[in-house]
Amino acid sequence: MSEAVTFSPEQKRPALHKLIDALPAEELELVERVLARLEIDRVWKDVRQGFTQDWAEGKFVRLDEIIGEVRTDLEKRSA
Repeated sequence: MSEAVTFSPEQKRPALHKLIDALPAEELELVERVLARLEIDRVWKDVRQGFTQDWAEGKFVRLDEIIGEVRTDLEKRSA
């Protein structure tokens, strides 16, 4: 069995750019969607981590109370 060869990001970048440059135009949208999904996942992980830290620090202790107040106010305004 042969071992998998790993490349550094510096080596992968030019190879990936070359592959993308060689893609037919109709496949570029799919690549763009995959890259967008990866970015969304990365950003969401960062956001979740921030919220988790904020919850642990007690920054949202009054959140339920505040939401209740806003809902009550909205109900009064719409009546």
